[in-house]
Amino acid sequence: MISEEELARLSYPDAPKVITKIPGPIAQGLLDESDRYDTPTGADRTAPIVWDQGLGATVKDVDGNIFIDLTSGVAVSSVGRLHPKVVEVIKEQSAKLMHSIFINPMSVELAKKLSNVMPEGLRDQCFICYTLSGSTAIEVAIKYARAITGKKNFIAFQGAYHGVWQGSLALTTSTLARSGYGPLMSGVFHAPYGYCYRCFAHLEYPNCGLECAKYFDHLLNAPGTGVDDVAAVIAEPIQGEGGYIAPPPEFFRMIKAACDKKGTLFIADEVQSGAGRTGKMWAIEHYGVVPDMLVFGKGVGGDQPLAGVAVSAGFRDKLPAGSQPITFSRNALSCAVALANIDILTDSDADLIGRARKLGEEIKNKFVEAAKDSKVIGEVRGKGLMISVELVKNKETREPVSKLPDILKKCWDQGIIVFPCGPRRNVLRLMPPLTISRAQLNKAIDVLLDLLREGEDDLAR
Repeated sequence: MISEEELARLSYPDAPKVITKIPGPIAQGLLDESDRYDTPTGADRTAPIVWDQGLGATVKDVDGNIFIDLTSGVAVSSVGRLHPKVVEVIKEQSAKLMHSIFINPMSVELAKKLSNVMPEGLRDQCFICYTLSGSTAIEVAIKYARAITGKKNFIAFQGAYHGVWQGSLALTTSTLARSGYGPLMSGVFHAPYGYCYRCFAHLEYPNCGLECAKYFDHLLNAPGTGVDDVAAVIAEPIQGEGGYIAPPPEFFRMIKAACDKKGTLFIADEVQSGAGRTGKMWAIEHYGVVPDMLVFGKGVGGDQPLAGVAVSAGFRDKLPAGSQPITFSRNALSCAVALANIDILTDSDADLIGRARKLGEEIKNKFVEAAKDSKVIGEVRGKGLMISVELVKNKETREPVSKLPDILKKCWDQGIIVFPCGPRRNVLRLMPPLTISRAQLNKAIDVLLDLLREGEDDLAR
């Protein structure tokens, strides 16, 4: 396994280091200009930090403040920023070929590599379609599912986030993302997710009998539900924006069995949960379920934009050649960087994915221990380095806290970047680069825990 000393050298050693108020004067000026000329994306208003340089698990802003980044740019920088092997690949490939509308050696090699690291059942039995973002990859999956099945409708899950275009946004349930942009794609139904802490039926796992999965089976397979002509079910193996929710181990086995009963495709959206983040290359591997398609992005491309869909090989004849043209999809530079990222993640000597599993358990245990004496830590969940802490005003009623932005501001004032999630925006999500050193991660978590202890009375109001 890679040593902690080696990992520490990949990041700024003096992080966190805050020398101005946040945002600093240069950052504030750029934020003001952005308000006039740019389109706000959401993340830039969650933490008003104007990034200037990145290194490993750390970020330096335009005012010289250095932060420990627990977001990985929303689960993008799985191998950290400016990993030396990635930088070397960028130098070499950019001197040869970058944009290519045609097949190139990098695009072919990456397709083979991705096929080789897919979950058992898709591994070496799939083909790849490249896109530029998770949203566009979901759009491709929608289009492919209709072509493969001849059906038109879809089922997604409550709390889902699958993107922000017309089809992907119809699958997404975020009110903020959807409001004002309708009408969206028709024919989308939503079922309850396996969110045990806030069970839709007010039951307790495991005595619930997985009522959520049974309800899904009823919705899809019972007559008279109004849910018919379903091409595919699309699910995040661990919900991202919905609260970093890992459902019970039986959940997806029951969902897949219901799909098989109906002849409905099962699509795993691994844009946020993939690329080793959960302690396995793909989060769906925790459940022993084989998807018909797997959507990837974020951590696969890392420092370069790249996403796509892996489709079971048996469906190739259903998709005419040229039916999915995307101008920049075979960018040789992005493909070369993705190859380097996968090599780094799957290097058995470094074992970053195995380390993510172990380190994630250590961090979860710290929060679970802190929860025993905390008024506001309601639940700690997740797998690997995809962890969430749900904060509540009252552990009995589970009423969500409303003052989480105050904690977030105190975090960045101390040089820690952390993002919220969940439909109630009361969940802290932790998704650091897999290359973060144990010392830096524990330093950031200790700051976060101290702030929660100091502010719990105010949070509980």
